[in-house]
Amino acid sequence: MAHPRAGSQVARDPHLIYLEKSFAMTFSHDLLVFGASGKTGLHVVRLARAAGLRVAALLRPGRDAEALERLDCTVLRGDALNASDCAAAFAAAQPATAVSLLGGRNEKGERVDATGNLHVIDAAQAWQADLRFVLLTSMGCDEQFAGMPEQVQQLLGEALRAKTQAERHLRASTLTWTILRPGGLNDMPAVGGYLLSDYPTAESRNYLSREDVAQAVLDALGDRTRAGRAQTVSARPAA
Repeated sequence: MAHPRAGSQVARDPHLIYLEKSFAMTFSHDLLVFGASGKTGLHVVRLARAAGLRVAALLRPGRDAEALERLDCTVLRGDALNASDCAAAFAAAQPATAVSLLGGRNEKGERVDATGNLHVIDAAQAWQADLRFVLLTSMGCDEQFAGMPEQVQQLLGEALRAKTQAERHLRASTLTWTILRPGGLNDMPAVGGYLLSDYPTAESRNYLSREDVAQAVLDALGDRTRAGRAQTVSARPAA
């Protein structure tokens, strides 16, 4: 194996450089967010900051951090599909609570709903065994799947199965967890409320503002009486 000559320049992995810069300092935060760059995730960060919470978020290298930085959110660079990045994020942020809104695929077609969330859950448990943790998945996961219309099962089956895998992994953990399952989401302004139920209701078919879902996430983080429950989040009926 050839070794570099003394004083020579060695090419370095840009990803490792990102991690070194991000994780060189250790902070203490109220909340660590995974999936913060998405539409709902940005609402979570914004509402948390408005409430005075210290927030950190894991963001993949190359993703635009401007919106998060404007909210004075600590941006940690890393990929949830890399287990060591998730562990490093918890060590750097030292959070009191954590939330994951991870979903979808990466450029290689890998579903972050399952693998990414499994890494986050394992890292959270390693950081603090009973950490308060909220996982945002979707209506139709796990025991709700059989009750979904056949068209929904066909169109969303792969995503729902991936999210179900994450839910089951979380249930088996020692974390102080809550699972939230919203239905369809839209980008309309918040109506200032939402409904919670153990099973989908007639209202669950209505589209729900992402901002209201974000508020539901923060409310759940602050309510330990809801620990150990999976709840459907629905739109509040119009007055």
